[in-house]
Amino acid sequence: MSLTAATVSMQNNLASAIERGRERISDSLTVRQDGFWWIIAIAIAVVIALGLFTAWFIYCRSQGGWPAVDMPAWERGGTWKMYCHS
Repeated sequence: MSLTAATVSMQNNLASAIERGRERISDSLTVRQDGFWWIIAIAIAVVIALGLFTAWFIYCRSQGGWPAVDMPAWERGGTWKMYCHS
């Protein structure tokens, strides 16, 4: 292989390596566009949770009580209790 052919081959390989590096960097710097949908999903979940809490509050008030939540002891464990307290 002549010196000229080796130089041309090296330049072509270097150019293609630089181009592959640019593509890899541009792919990693691309901003994702699906973050918008997560905000909507979280907002819908919050609205549903507030609706359920409001329904529980209205139900307890119609029964003559107040909504109540009991947390189990840290040492014993157990389940949370949600009920209407008179």
